[in-house]
Amino acid sequence: MKFTYFIGIDISKDSFDVCLCSEEQPDRFVHEKFANSATGCNQLLTWLRKHKIALDQCFFAMEHTGWYTLELCCFLQDQQLAFALYSPLHLKRSLGLARGKNDQVDAQRIAHYAFLHRHKLTPTVLPSANLLKLKNLFAFRERLVKNQASLKQTIKDLKDTAHLVDNKFIIRQSEKQIKLIKEQVSQTEKQIESAIKEDDQLQNSLKLLSSIPGIGLVTAVALILATNNFTAFSDSRKFASYCGVAPFEHTSGTSIRGRTKTSPLANKRIKALLSNGAASAIQSDEELKTYFHRKVAEGKPKMVVINAVRAKLINRIFATINRGTEYVDLRQYRKAA
Repeated sequence: MKFTYFIGIDISKDSFDVCLCSEEQPDRFVHEKFANSATGCNQLLTWLRKHKIALDQCFFAMEHTGWYTLELCCFLQDQQLAFALYSPLHLKRSLGLARGKNDQVDAQRIAHYAFLHRHKLTPTVLPSANLLKLKNLFAFRERLVKNQASLKQTIKDLKDTAHLVDNKFIIRQSEKQIKLIKEQVSQTEKQIESAIKEDDQLQNSLKLLSSIPGIGLVTAVALILATNNFTAFSDSRKFASYCGVAPFEHTSGTSIRGRTKTSPLANKRIKALLSNGAASAIQSDEELKTYFHRKVAEGKPKMVVINAVRAKLINRIFATINRGTEYVDLRQYRKAA
């Protein structure tokens, strides 16, 4: 669809700044500020109508600032208006050199970005209510696990200095906290499984992913959330790039011959989970185990081989999801034949 008006929005906790430009006058911006609430969202549409702007010709662009964007995004989606969320880093690197900043200027730059890329704008589709619930539960579990790890390290440090300072009380209380957190993690995982069972599509994705060696509950849920249940990425190569597994060439002319390597711009949490999955798969899957030991014997660095195993896991994941049937180890049939 062709868009005529481009609206950049800079969102904060209590308010959002809006800058509007048109295809005919891309350097002329109109600015307004609204409360980040249901009332403010309605006032935004009233303001646009006041300027005699057809809403179906508008494209709303904004930075992804977490939960601050949720109110406005849900409102725009309910109104069936086109909008997109962009990574702050992506916007910053795409807009070139910039000096100074404030909310109005940021909104103006986002509107200008949308105008410059008007021929390839892709509207964002919010995750379903079940996915949002699952995302909150998973984030809560992640926080619990981090707190648990922090407390364990604290107890270790306190025990190391126990001969110098009496830390018994702190250690006892910390151990009680760890016990409570373990129970909370267990309960949260049950809630995660329950939330997945409420949605047939999520349940089917979890079943397919769990059939792949090396993919457990935590990794499967993280993959579902990162891919919006495998609707956000069209193929495994794009997802491999997103999570920092795909290697990229680094050359220029005849003088620069850098080694091919992965990019640090990645979802490092997914990459870490895939690393754990690769380590598990190397132990449990004969094909990957044979591949790993063969490549290491050939002199390949272990981390390079593990990254290749991560890539193979991603290919298996997308093949299994796209095919819609559980993963099958063909080697067992070759042996039987």
